[in-house]
Amino acid sequence: MSNDVEEWVFGAEIANRFTDEAEKHIPDYWRVIELTINILKDNVAQDGYIIDVGCASGNTLLYLYKQDFQNLFGIDSSQEMLKVAGKNLSKVDKDFPSRLFQSKTFVQNMTFNAILCNWTLHFIKEREKYLKDIFDSLISKGLFILTEKTLQSQITENQYILFKQNKRLSNEEIESKKQQLEGVLHPLSVTQNLELLTNTGFSQIEIINARLGFVTFLCIKP
Repeated sequence: MSNDVEEWVFGAEIANRFTDEAEKHIPDYWRVIELTINILKDNVAQDGYIIDVGCASGNTLLYLYKQDFQNLFGIDSSQEMLKVAGKNLSKVDKDFPSRLFQSKTFVQNMTFNAILCNWTLHFIKEREKYLKDIFDSLISKGLFILTEKTLQSQITENQYILFKQNKRLSNEEIESKKQQLEGVLHPLSVTQNLELLTNTGFSQIEIINARLGFVTFLCIKP
């Protein structure tokens, strides 16, 4: 990373424009959220416990709330993100902010029917430990939905750059973001992700969405 480019941080500036940032940099952002919600609607009772890891500004939690899920929680390492999420979610439920946790580690002493971790785990260095904590917090037959940016070949990366250009990002903006994420984002290959999920203990692992190196896995705990 060049000395004049600051490391990527999920601070107030990003938090206040997170949805725009996500739409411009994450292929299938809304599609994955919709797919996630549809899977939960079909497989988790409305009083089931669901947590969104890396809940950011609360987009997924807001849509789950609108589908009448009752026990929703969020966790994020960024206090600035949680401020935005709390503000957005308190509009529909004034008590929602009390169910948002600021932490770099997974919540303890809670059990969930489903755990979501979309576009988050690749920022966590101790991902094996974090995944184990997620696994241990799921009920039997519980669902884990994970979306990761995976290692990209040059062919795929070129298409990803084109995706960003079509979102009206300049080449300078694209290169700056890439440099900012060096050493912050820790992507694995698809094969490495599958091995990690298997070694964690998940018995059924499927890829349910993939575009330009962004891959969504559906995992079930035995």
